[in-house]
Amino acid sequence: MKNKWVRYASGLRNKNESGAVIVMVAIVLIALIAIAALAVDVGYLLASRNELQNAADASALAATRQLGAIYEPMSYAAQQTYVCNPGDIVPVAQAAALSNKAAGVSVAVLNADVVIGTWDTTTKVLTPTLNQPDAVRVTTRRDGSANGMIGTFFARIFNIDNVAVTATATAALTGESTVEVGGLPLPIGIPRRWFQTPNFCGQSINFYPPCNKEPCGSGEGCAGYHTYTTSPASASQLAKNIMPGLWQNTFNSPPVTAYTTQFNFTGGTLANLMNPPDYPFIELFNQMKGRGPNEDDGDDNPNTWTAKVIVYDSDTCANPNQAITVIGFATVVITNVVGPPNPTVQGKVLCDFVDPGRGSGGNYGTKGSIPGLVQ
Repeated sequence: MKNKWVRYASGLRNKNESGAVIVMVAIVLIALIAIAALAVDVGYLLASRNELQNAADASALAATRQLGAIYEPMSYAAQQTYVCNPGDIVPVAQAAALSNKAAGVSVAVLNADVVIGTWDTTTKVLTPTLNQPDAVRVTTRRDGSANGMIGTFFARIFNIDNVAVTATATAALTGESTVEVGGLPLPIGIPRRWFQTPNFCGQSINFYPPCNKEPCGSGEGCAGYHTYTTSPASASQLAKNIMPGLWQNTFNSPPVTAYTTQFNFTGGTLANLMNPPDYPFIELFNQMKGRGPNEDDGDDNPNTWTAKVIVYDSDTCANPNQAITVIGFATVVITNVVGPPNPTVQGKVLCDFVDPGRGSGGNYGTKGSIPGLVQ
């Protein structure tokens, strides 16, 4: 009798356990199906956001490239007083975005979602302004204000029928990173050290006489003389071949890429560049400032010479005597050249100057007109 009861109780327990397992399996299956359904929605929303981001990137780049194109034909003086007309920029941003789709819908951009301003490379902040702008921020939307929210597939069971998605991109004109053949008519570079000085823009800088070694005297230059990629680097090479060749159009500076190209520096005091019988630097200055066979240098002043120079990787003002990597480019205006008995070359670094070229280089006052994404 006892054995029969044990067998009966065991059977009931097995049936109860089987029923419990079936219920648990059903609950787990429902949860898995819900998770899988949500995964489909989440994946679709992420893909849609990527599409919105692509549209924002393209829009910001196109708008900022338009800004760079506006600057390109301007003189330096005109660039300093430029006030942007949003009507020149906003439609370009909108057209670029509209050529993209997000979740099957062409991306229309609101006027208010195109912000024109200046980009601070240190703080990574865009300040809205129409005065000398150098950046554009674009926000693309699939929400209640533009293009409609994105519908869900399975999240509806949780009463989530639509989801708002946005993306933002900022493009800016940044320091030049490349210079083409012939773009560096002055065989002088400025060391990185100079640009570590606060408010270096517009400060007077001596280029001659060069400093031979640190500590440099108050009247000595903070610059290096180079022979581009030509070797050996020497004062004789500069005086007899390169400087005359630059103004006679028989020597062209090579193409340069920041952080890749190395220039050969001469070292020394280079006295023969300023002395008779040829006065090589003085002759180069006189010819290139617009009074000789060359065209005007574009600064609207026949007594000065505006030219692009390299920035090289050095923390000393002394004229180096080895190959050094170019890390960027600056624009200088040579304001004063005096011959013997006390030869002197003085100038200043221009800032907020946009020059045709590719950006994404260092901040040395000159920006390229081809933008890059900064945020």
